[in-house]
Amino acid sequence: MLDENHHLIQCIMDYQSKGKTAECTQYQQILHRNLVYLATIADSNQNMQSLLPAVSICMNSRSRSWNVDQGNLNKSVTVS
Repeated sequence: MLDENHHLIQCIMDYQSKGKTAECTQYQQILHRNLVYLATIADSNQNMQSLLPAVSICMNSRSRSWNVDQGNLNKSVTVS
C-alpha cells in the first residue's frame, strides 16, 4: 500500500504541475482512503498495546537468569 500511495502522490504532483487540478481529485480521494485505512490500523494496534500489561525482560549475566516484570508480577527464570 505504501508503494501505491507513492504512485498516487506522483500522479497528483504530475497533474498539478501540468495545471490539471480537476484530474487530481480522483487520486486524492484514493490516497485519502488509503491514509485513513492505515491510520485506523495504527490506532487499533496502539489500543491493543495499551490493553496488554507492560513486559520488560532483563538478563542477569552473573546468575544466568531472566527477570521478567509484568506489572506487579515478578518472575525469575534460571537458564541452564
